[in-house]
Amino acid sequence: MQHNGLNPVERITNVPGQNIHSALAPLRLDEIEEYYNVDSLIQRGIPRSKDHRNIFGRFLHDNLFEWNKDGVSVRINPLFNFEAGHDGQTGDSWFVNTRGAMIEGSLGKNVGFYVDLYENQATFPGYIDAFIAKKGLVPGQGRRKDFGDNGHDFSQSTGYISYNAGRWFNFQAGFGKNFIGEGHRSLFLSDNAYSYPYLKMTATFLNAKYMMMVSELKHYERDITLGDTRYESKYGAFHYLSWNLGDRFNLGLFESVIWAAEDTVGYRGLDVNYLTPLVIFRPVEYNLGSPDNVTMGISMKYIPWQDAALYGQFVLGEFKYDEIFSSDKWWANKQGFLAGLEVFNLFGIDNLDFLTEYSQVRPYTYSHYQPVTNYGHFYQELAHPLGANFRESISFLRYRLKRWHFETKLQFATKGLDPSRDISYGGDIHKPNITRPGDYGHIIGQGIKSNLTQAEMNVIFLLNPQNNMNLTIGARYRKMTNNKETIKGNYIYAAFRTSLRNIYYDYFD
Repeated sequence: MQHNGLNPVERITNVPGQNIHSALAPLRLDEIEEYYNVDSLIQRGIPRSKDHRNIFGRFLHDNLFEWNKDGVSVRINPLFNFEAGHDGQTGDSWFVNTRGAMIEGSLGKNVGFYVDLYENQATFPGYIDAFIAKKGLVPGQGRRKDFGDNGHDFSQSTGYISYNAGRWFNFQAGFGKNFIGEGHRSLFLSDNAYSYPYLKMTATFLNAKYMMMVSELKHYERDITLGDTRYESKYGAFHYLSWNLGDRFNLGLFESVIWAAEDTVGYRGLDVNYLTPLVIFRPVEYNLGSPDNVTMGISMKYIPWQDAALYGQFVLGEFKYDEIFSSDKWWANKQGFLAGLEVFNLFGIDNLDFLTEYSQVRPYTYSHYQPVTNYGHFYQELAHPLGANFRESISFLRYRLKRWHFETKLQFATKGLDPSRDISYGGDIHKPNITRPGDYGHIIGQGIKSNLTQAEMNVIFLLNPQNNMNLTIGARYRKMTNNKETIKGNYIYAAFRTSLRNIYYDYFD
């Protein structure tokens, strides 16, 4: 996944008449090549020297190692994040020491591959440490172990192999993350949680693109008295149909189902009932006895003028007509929506980009009566990082001048938290929804109503566009408040990094 603020491919997706399906990410570069020179997009107008370079010159300006011969292409680049910062809330400093590498390439026109490895030691600001202490993992990056007195040691490797089977089909096997939806957030599937193994098929025909994916997910909970045992497995199947209607409008249909690898009846494993590409999950799940967690959704995107897009998502976990249209606020009215506006070259100013989104999700959406079948993986949400029982507004303003990138971010959110571990007001999707306080009268923000404000500014100097190598300085203000506590702090940081992935630190925990 490309870093949101430094992804050059995103900026060409809001052009009328292109048969690009931007809601399915990461985008395939071979599809982008039908319309653009991908290398020119990546370079962003920064010239590549044709002179022979030594290894230091390639490190700063090009692929570190590159081979192109007899239809075989291989590129190797370093991955790293050397970051230091100061936490104004606790008065402590923090650091991140990440080292890694990636190898990517192709074998002819039909086979592509990618693999990376990140090895990390880090300390974090206080509110991130609180998240880690509660969940035992680093946001989006998996399980950790102790490093020094208050540090964390963690690692991650992702990769895939992709095969184009003729003109219409692509098959991919990988271990990583996927994203379904337009814009910054997704109510369908995001890159918030830790990586997972998946098998994915996409079929592109006429103006439509259809995706089917099956993945193995983990319920991050076990009996600690047994020592190092496996985490419980569960499986997810996902369908998404994207259809470009005319030059400016896109319609998307989404469905997913989560089921436990083993239940009270016995071991299920990879349930063949959900493996047919064209089946509709809800009636299949109902006729299995309704043991599983089905989520459905619809998305839309409209390009009012070139380089701009209006988009939205609606997600639905349950549908009971009488309850939805009554005023009783039934607990299982599991619904949410997102609306956004994205504009590139705002006011006709080259490389001035703006994005703003509003989203809200009712209590108990994405949860289930047993925790193992919630819509999560590795104790994090598969969709929106805030889970459920929230409202959020988030906006970005970005500007690029040659190698300089300037970014501001502003987030306002309201969420209902739980007063104790034994009761669920619907915000924590990892809790069983049978611990709810009654069946009716449920509203967004119930429980301990909490407000979050975050403002962030970054100045980035791009060194090497091939792997987004950059120097960054930034500042963040964060305030979380409710009737029990107020936690606020100012955070400043500087980093030398390669920004090729998204990691989210804008949550309540």
